[in-house]
Amino acid sequence: MFTSLSENVEDYDKITFGDNSKGKVEGLGKIEISSEYSISNKANLQACLFSKNSMGWLWHRRLAHVGMSTLKKLMKKDLVRGLKDITFEKDKLCSACQAGKQVANTHPNKTFMSTSRPLELLHMDLFGPTTYTSIDGNNYGFVIVDDFSRYTWVYFLEDKTEVAHVFSKFAKRAQNEFNTSIVKIRSDNGREFDNTNIEEYCDEVGIKHEFSATYTPQQNGVVERKNRTLITLARSMLDEYGTSEKFWAEAINTTCYASNWLYPHHLLDKTPYELPNVRKPNISYFWVFGCKCYIYKKRQQLDKFQRRCDIGFLLDYSSKSKAYRVFKMPPAWLKRRMMWNLMNLMAPKEYMLMLWI
Repeated sequence: MFTSLSENVEDYDKITFGDNSKGKVEGLGKIEISSEYSISNKANLQACLFSKNSMGWLWHRRLAHVGMSTLKKLMKKDLVRGLKDITFEKDKLCSACQAGKQVANTHPNKTFMSTSRPLELLHMDLFGPTTYTSIDGNNYGFVIVDDFSRYTWVYFLEDKTEVAHVFSKFAKRAQNEFNTSIVKIRSDNGREFDNTNIEEYCDEVGIKHEFSATYTPQQNGVVERKNRTLITLARSMLDEYGTSEKFWAEAINTTCYASNWLYPHHLLDKTPYELPNVRKPNISYFWVFGCKCYIYKKRQQLDKFQRRCDIGFLLDYSSKSKAYRVFKMPPAWLKRRMMWNLMNLMAPKEYMLMLWI
């Protein structure tokens, strides 16, 4: 039942109906009687805020914008005093929470294969500059991961401008080795990838270059995760015997070499080595990074009482021959040798620290 009011009804906070009953003004409006009924309503904002859940939102703001589910649990299990008979429901968005807690959407793991052969898609990324320059004078690591097999290559650079040159050399060698062509590559928007040199090379050989969205590394997550794995394992190997950080490149190279032999593809249950090479890898020749080596002096003119070996420390595995790379002391230089006795039990850590200086 409605009653007519003066145009100054905004000045009142109560209304009296025809039967002398009274009520509070919750909104203002008018009804037009015509062939169609229409109501225009101008709601009283302050009155609308006093909803059933308003006290819940008030406590949400009071208690440092803690989530509604947490507040509901506190009251339901009577874990605190002062919260009684309050409704905690997230029936709207809290603008302050959106501003302070907003995070990017997660990218779910892939449950299917998007490629069917090696080199169909390559993921690329660059890490660095590192705090320590390697013994070869490098400050960056250029990582390439094959999407199909997850086989990984890593190259070490003095400067990020070398990426285009190194990639062009890699592409020629990889395509000859696998007897197939590279279809597309994927990288972030760094200037080392988004530049004229790489684009000209890709246009020349017919490679499609895809970029992840700005500030969205998860779109290039395959190589981002590989970077983290390589660096984490390399850090562990350097720490084991107190090896100097200037050997970070050798540690990364060893980790990359091992990962191609060891980590099975999560969908195909085969190692990255087996997928392109169609045979299982042999890991019987692996030794502990940094372990002490006795290098046999073969075919050298030695005095009867001279020692028959030099002492060195294993760094990584040669990619060009069936040999190891060893740091020989003294003098301090890298040398490849094939005949030695490797020892997994090391000298005390203090002794190792002195040798690596």
